[in-house]
Amino acid sequence: MNGLFRLTIKELLSKKIIITVFILATIFCLTLMFALNIRIGGIDSKVILNLFGNQVNGDTNMPSAEKILGYIQTGIAGTVFFISLFIALFATSGLFPDMLKKGNIDLILSKPLSRDNIFYQRFSGALAVVAATVLYLIAFSWIILSVKFGIWNFRYLFSGLIILVFFFNIFALMTLIALFVRSGVVSLLLTYFIVFILAPIIGTIAQFGVLNDSFYKNSVSILHFMLPKVNETLVLLSNIIMSQEFTLGSIWISLISGVIAVWISLVIFKRSDF
Repeated sequence: MNGLFRLTIKELLSKKIIITVFILATIFCLTLMFALNIRIGGIDSKVILNLFGNQVNGDTNMPSAEKILGYIQTGIAGTVFFISLFIALFATSGLFPDMLKKGNIDLILSKPLSRDNIFYQRFSGALAVVAATVLYLIAFSWIILSVKFGIWNFRYLFSGLIILVFFFNIFALMTLIALFVRSGVVSLLLTYFIVFILAPIIGTIAQFGVLNDSFYKNSVSILHFMLPKVNETLVLLSNIIMSQEFTLGSIWISLISGVIAVWISLVIFKRSDF
């Protein structure tokens, strides 16, 4: 029943990319554990932060422990966010194109599985591996930093879910492109172009309102609504972790866009003649 799901996970692990990320994440968290030390004391409850045995800042204007923790967690969340975009997309880009190759798809379709089942097992297998990687790094670093600072910022854990929803949106987009072009490399490059070049340009044009013509202005607004929102998601992560006011509008749009992309991809997969 879940054979293709397990096979997808094994296929990703066999590429060693995901395992390497797990190892690097572990090394990073252990570095935090042994290299970072914080002490709060003295008459003015000054925060004393040491990194690799060196005092980072002994000045009286040192921010509060809550803010220092928020800055560190925001930096880690931002790093995990970009890792999930670059490395995870790179690792998963060939999953559907490889499956659709002649011989591979014939073998899979010969099994007593519906096309819906095949698609969802392949797609969810990739998501499961990426989710395990992201949540492992977020949870591990959260435990270490919480113990170090004595502050348990549960909002940091919520940032992991935000990252996964955004990755779901981007991976769904890449899967849709892959079903059209049948090439992992091309689908990856097009996804990178849309996320890191086209979306920011359209977002900047929409933000500053440089267009006067109503047709082009409306077109840009529609595109901005549909395209992935990298900057908005990064701001959302920062606001959540730093306990500032936030709205989940951008992440709801990402979730809805991802669901639509998955539905279109499934329709294409079911109607394709292999």
